[in-house]
Amino acid sequence: MPLNESQIISIEASIKALMATDNALMPGLRGLFPGITFVRCSAREMDALPYRTSEKYQLFLFDRSQGCIRLTDQLDLADGVIVAEVE
Repeated sequence: MPLNESQIISIEASIKALMATDNALMPGLRGLFPGITFVRCSAREMDALPYRTSEKYQLFLFDRSQGCIRLTDQLDLADGVIVAEVE
């Protein structure tokens, strides 16, 4: 099921809260949003433009509808989020 703007806003708020309390980011996100796939990496590893950017992380969206994961900037196609931490 595609993501929506409300979910992205909630995901961003959750990332900020989890990072501020040193809680485990990925388990926390997966527990809060069980239907969404999350991947974590370093922002240095990404060579595309992020969907959203903050001081501590960048969000990239991906789509798995064609079998393989591919980055997308279209929210209505996205079913997963890459959290790329800025170091």
